[in-house]
Amino acid sequence: MTSSIEEIDIDTDEGYDPNDIQEYLTATIIAQNGMTDSIKERLKSKKAISHIETDKIIKFLYKGIETIPASHQSLDSSKVWISFWIFHGLDMLDALDNYPDISKRASDYFKILQNDKLGGGFGGGNSHTSHVVSTFAATSALFTIGTEEAYNVFNREEMYKFLMRMKTSDGAFTSEDGGEYDSRTTYCAIAVASMLNILSDELIDGVVDFLVSCQTYEGGFGAFPGNEAHGGYTFCAVSALSILNSLNKVDMDSLHRWITFRQPEDGGFQGRTNKLVDTCYSYWQGAVFIIVQNYYDQLNNNNNNNNNNNNNNNQKLLFDQTKLLDYTIRCCQQHDKIFSGFSDHPTRNKDFYHTCYSLSGISLAQHNDIPNIITTMNSNTQEQTVPPITINSDTFSIDPKSKIVEPIHPIYNIKISKCEKALKHFYSLNKIN
Repeated sequence: MTSSIEEIDIDTDEGYDPNDIQEYLTATIIAQNGMTDSIKERLKSKKAISHIETDKIIKFLYKGIETIPASHQSLDSSKVWISFWIFHGLDMLDALDNYPDISKRASDYFKILQNDKLGGGFGGGNSHTSHVVSTFAATSALFTIGTEEAYNVFNREEMYKFLMRMKTSDGAFTSEDGGEYDSRTTYCAIAVASMLNILSDELIDGVVDFLVSCQTYEGGFGAFPGNEAHGGYTFCAVSALSILNSLNKVDMDSLHRWITFRQPEDGGFQGRTNKLVDTCYSYWQGAVFIIVQNYYDQLNNNNNNNNNNNNNNNQKLLFDQTKLLDYTIRCCQQHDKIFSGFSDHPTRNKDFYHTCYSLSGISLAQHNDIPNIITTMNSNTQEQTVPPITINSDTFSIDPKSKIVEPIHPIYNIKISKCEKALKHFYSLNKIN
């Protein structure tokens, strides 16, 4: 048996059957077979559970507030991200606000990370220089805390100067002084500016053109023009373009086709073509589905002059919600007698990152008020509101007693109620530009 497809001359090899791919194993096929087998084994196992182990997950995340486990201690530059993963995970389970002194402790810590006297922005850890991606994580974490004390941490004037300093002539934003730039760093900058009400014409000049240029022949978006389409970068580009109300400049049909093929039979989402599914893409790809569907819904509404097409509360999402929930909850929820959380694959250990984004994906799959969940950010808007959403209880086959995760905003990945509260606060302040 051959070990590589490159060893076979498919034009001349007698007896070659292009449909019998199992005969010609590659590393990709072997990995996919292993994934499929692990999913089948997990679904049949008595250890597989069909509900969200809410209390155990909360204990896992609570412990992370006080003590970072050894598996995460090497991530010194990601302390700000670890904070967000834990805070947001708890908030989606409605368990953050009652943690003792969480607002004061978090606000005091993020004041340390903010370099407001050294050029603005937030570093990823203690004494770190400012980084656009870390700044987005810090902003998201403080929005998640959701108190006046947390909002007052921000120095918006210095933040604007920092983001303008990161701006490139290509219309993108660098990660830090002298750093790289791509669609991810650009989304983070635009998201922060829109959240804090510091978007300006000067700040967004050229951004749309840069992001549109990152769309590939496949339909998804890469980190940079010419790069391979990737789920994370696709989310970043599509979300930033949605904030800037410029999705009409994207090849949406191509994007729709690409994102549709990212949910294989395994049930989860894959980040790239021919890659394994991963629970973190439950959010990164799941949110893109919602943004795409919202775009089509609004387009249809406009084409029909808003007649008899405004209430889509009961429509299903473009992806298979049941399969996604089955994969995430039944296959990748790792638990013991005390703690529970989520891993990327069925055979891996739980961690804060995948626990956070698995819960985010579960939230997107459980809630289905598509047209009203996205708020279009506009530089002239002084007050933002996020309408309430409804729950479709028929979208999942897991244990009906399983907790309904709090609804999140798909563009910002923040609980709707916290997102609405923070946006109202910052859009009541004077605009900075």
